This record gives sequence, C-alpha cells and structure tokens, in this order.
Amino acid sequence: MIQVGFGQRVITPEIGAEMPGSISKRLSQNVHDDLLVNAMVIDDGNIQLVLAGLDALSIKRSTTLNARRQIADATGISTDNVLIAASHTHNGGPIADVFMSESDAAYSDFVAAQIAQAAIEGYEKREPATLITGAGHEGSVAFNRRFRMKDGSERTHPGVGNPDIVHVAGPIDPMVGVIGAINQSCKFLGCWVNYCCHATLGVGGDGFSADYIYYLRKTVQQAMRADHAIIVFGNGASGDVTQVDNLRDRGKQSGECWGWHIGTTVGAEVIKVLARMDYTDEVPLGCATQTLELPLRNLDDASLNQAQSWGDQAVWARELELLKEIKEIEPRVTAEVQMMQIGKAGLIAVPAEYFCQYGLDIQGGSPFDPTFIVSLANGCVGYVPTPHAFIGGGYEPRTARSSKLCPDAGDRIAATAIGLLHRAHG
Repeated sequence: MIQVGFGQRVITPEIGAEMPGSISKRLSQNVHDDLLVNAMVIDDGNIQLVLAGLDALSIKRSTTLNARRQIADATGISTDNVLIAASHTHNGGPIADVFMSESDAAYSDFVAAQIAQAAIEGYEKREPATLITGAGHEGSVAFNRRFRMKDGSERTHPGVGNPDIVHVAGPIDPMVGVIGAINQSCKFLGCWVNYCCHATLGVGGDGFSADYIYYLRKTVQQAMRADHAIIVFGNGASGDVTQVDNLRDRGKQSGECWGWHIGTTVGAEVIKVLARMDYTDEVPLGCATQTLELPLRNLDDASLNQAQSWGDQAVWARELELLKEIKEIEPRVTAEVQMMQIGKAGLIAVPAEYFCQYGLDIQGGSPFDPTFIVSLANGCVGYVPTPHAFIGGGYEPRTARSSKLCPDAGDRIAATAIGLLHRAHG
C-alpha cells in the first residue's frame, strides 16, 4: 500500500530583503502572506519520491544539491528522487542573481535547510493513503505573451489592443495536473498541483507573497474543509505564458483582485479533479534523471540579440559584461532533466523558464497520460525559447544571465525528457 506524508516550512525573509524578478532592484516593505516550502513524500515500500515546491522566483542548482544531501542523510531517500521546484513568484526572497538583484548566501542556505525539514517532516508523517492522479482543463486565465507583429518581428507584451499585432506567436497549456492524497479515515491530506502561468500578478504589492498560488491554496483548503492540508505547487512550461490577455482590454490584469481571480479559478479546477478521479492505493513509482552540459550562446552573434529596446539599456549592457565573465570561467551549464512515474502519470522536471511549446511537445511524445511538465526545478539555466523565437526576437531570447543558452538547448532537453519517459514506460 502507498504511504503519503506532507511537510511545510516558512521561508519568509526579513522585511527589507530584495524581491528578485524585475529589471530594477526591489526591496520588500511588508508581508502579504508567508512564503512557504511544501513537500509531498510518496512511498510504495521500495521507492520513495519527494515533490517539493517553494515560493521563490527560482532555485539554484547548488541550493538544490544542498537540500537533497540533507534529505538523503536524514531519510535515506535517494537524492535523484527529490524534485524541488520554484513557483516563480516575483514577490519572493533573495535567492536569485538576476538583473540588478543579488542572491543572499545566508538566505539560500536557510531555504535549503527548510526544504530539507519540510521533506523530512513529510517522511516522518507518512501514513497509508489512496492517491488521486489526474488532470483538468483551465484555459481562460493564462495567455501567451508573445505576438507576431506587422513588421515581421515578435514582441513580448506589445500592449493590449496594439493595432500592429498580427497573431499570437505561441500556445498555452491549459492542463491542471493534480496528485492528491486521502488517508484511511477519508481525511484530505493535501495535493500536488501543476499549472502553466507566470506568477507575476504582484499580489501583495511591495510585500512578500506566493502570488496567485496563495489563493489557489486557500481555495483548495476551504473547498476540501481541510485548512491544514498542504498544497504543493509546480509551475508548468510557462516561459512565455502569463495572466495578461493582450488581445482584450480587461482593465488591470494584475494585483490583488486579479490574483484572487486566477488562484480561485485554477483552484476550482483542482477541486473538480479531486472529486471525479478514481482513487487507488496501488501506484507504481519510478524515477530517473539525466544531466546535460549545455553550451552558452555565442555572445558575438548579433542574430541572437534582435530584441527591440526593453528596459534600461545600461542594465542590459551590464548583463552582457557579466555573462562574458561567466562564459570565460564556465562555458557550459549543467541542466538536470528529471522524470518521475506516479501511477499512470509521467512527470518531467526541467531547470528552466521553458517555453510552452516544448512542454506540449514532450506531452505529445510521452507514453504516459497525463504527463506533467514542471519548470524551474532542481536549478535554473534561464529562459529556453524555441529556435523560432530566437529569430522573431522579443524579451525572452535577449541575451542576459537570464537567457544565455544556444538556440538548440530546448530541443535537447525535450529529446532527453521523451527518452526518459519511454525508458520508464517500457
């Protein structure tokens, strides 16, 4: 019989700490809601899996390895069987080096320890449970933010109602993935949720917040009458997907009310999945990883820098200089592709702001139904656009520390992911 346990820790830093995610430096002024790390442990008696999610812009590979070592030392769970994914909230703590924001080493170590403690708590709280694994559909609150323009270029967020828009330049993934657990007393323990949308609503304004995911969690907890249930979140392949519909003027598409709207809407679909899926206590588990060494792009190739002006040009010039220094020391970056099997479902975790099309490609090539895609997991190599997006231009392909890989990186990651899924399926 499957055993499942959940754990949780708070990772809210001191007020005044940086909140990375913008081009300029932002300092927190308050706490809207505590930043959390949540963990789900699934054990079939032979294999143990950890699915952890934290309220953060991203997570470094060094922080991932630190947390994994602590988990393995305390529980014996293989480090390869631990998935750690950042939600991509832009109101999180100083854990990333991006544009004018700098990571805080002490905070990163604290986060690693809290991830480990959440996973250890989940391991210690394991109990016999039935799993609900399934997928719903919510396509009304997330939108691709890239558009083909009349001049042949592609632009990111060209402006709502821009008359030069020809058509949207990429897809969305409306899948709402759910892995839920109910104990033998029919008590809802918690669930893991997967949805594809940037967490850029700005819930909390200048304060720390999980963004729309805060309201997603509240919706599920209240509907399930389980205020203490733990909701683990993994963002999908949302590198080019946000909450803003550039084709319709819907007023302000950010802030508190819009965060409530999106979180509640996605949370409602989670409830539907939990209510209608079959429950089972016999769930085969599996896990495999493969590490890629991906080269940094040619910084002298002007074709990779076709974006129009975006933000402070001095910031972009600084990014190029910093990236040149990085490339001289380390011309390649490590990217871990992780596969998990949980019953009939397959799960792929990638350490990138992965473009949505790649997620759909992996799902289309997967023998598992459903297949969940988790981005910004186990590290962060930055944006991974499609080759087509490199040609079109826009924000995401523009060279910076947050967008540095060669144009074929996404294809290599996708091919590796599909290979792992097929080997697991047999």
